[in-house]
Amino acid sequence: MAEDPVALCRRAYELYGEADFDGLLELFGEDVEVYVAPPNFESGIYHGRAAYRGLIERWGTAWSQMRIEPREMTTAGDWVFAVVDYVGCTRDGLEVRQPSWELSLWRDGQVRRYDVYFDAVQGPRAFAERAAEVAAAS
Repeated sequence: MAEDPVALCRRAYELYGEADFDGLLELFGEDVEVYVAPPNFESGIYHGRAAYRGLIERWGTAWSQMRIEPREMTTAGDWVFAVVDYVGCTRDGLEVRQPSWELSLWRDGQVRRYDVYFDAVQGPRAFAERAAEVAAAS
């Protein structure tokens, strides 16, 4: 029986917060495609686990601690749409929160595509487009 994509997505966020990048990346396909939308300074498309690992390691260097807190999760077919907060602590102990709107495509228990938006309009719009594609295909 296939694992629930929402439960897998939650687990991925937990592993990120534990800085268990090896465990996290086991949930991502070898050929995963990660898209980080503008205006993030790391905007672009990252192909494969190694490229994604480099990205998350760079993101983590500025923080003494970083976790992702899911606020809401919705599905459409194999897609999971998550509204989350990145919560980081600087080396000086200051806590910073950054909302994010994220889409992940889960197949065979792994993420095949992962899109990250830091804009409250772009993320929901992208998910609405994926949900419409799923509905049209069924």
